[in-house]
Amino acid sequence: MRKIWQLLNEPDTVVLFDVDGTLTSYSYGELHAHHELDFTPEFRDVNIYADCKRLLPMYNYIKRHGVERIFCISKEPHGHEDWKSQMLELLYGIPADHCYYTLDTAEKPALAEQIVREHFGEFPPGKVVCVDDNDDTLAMYMKYTEFCTAHPMIFMENVQELME
Repeated sequence: MRKIWQLLNEPDTVVLFDVDGTLTSYSYGELHAHHELDFTPEFRDVNIYADCKRLLPMYNYIKRHGVERIFCISKEPHGHEDWKSQMLELLYGIPADHCYYTLDTAEKPALAEQIVREHFGEFPPGKVVCVDDNDDTLAMYMKYTEFCTAHPMIFMENVQELME
């Protein structure tokens, strides 16, 4: 994992972050980690991102790395794209045009390749890191792209370095 951490800290590395469970806590509910209204029509009218708090290790990393090479890819089936983008800009300074959404997690690898191609052209895949908290999604990145992968715990494991 030291090699992944070194790669994440190279200034020309492109980082593609998941949002829920990676840049925000997944504790949206009262008694459950996820919101109890999920998969119900009324959930579309609830801005679960209004009360999100900045995760300091992630913020410090993004601040240090700069947002020019930071992008977000998030599954968003509830129509919360605008609220999620506003939260990312407010808490992390990630511009809305760096936030991409899909209805299907299986589309994340192709979307990641599209983002890199559109913003950087022919860019070395070994200089791209996809950060996601879901093991199945990380496995899809590994299977369908040549990009590196990282779990958000790597930021917690290196929190001391990020706090300096």
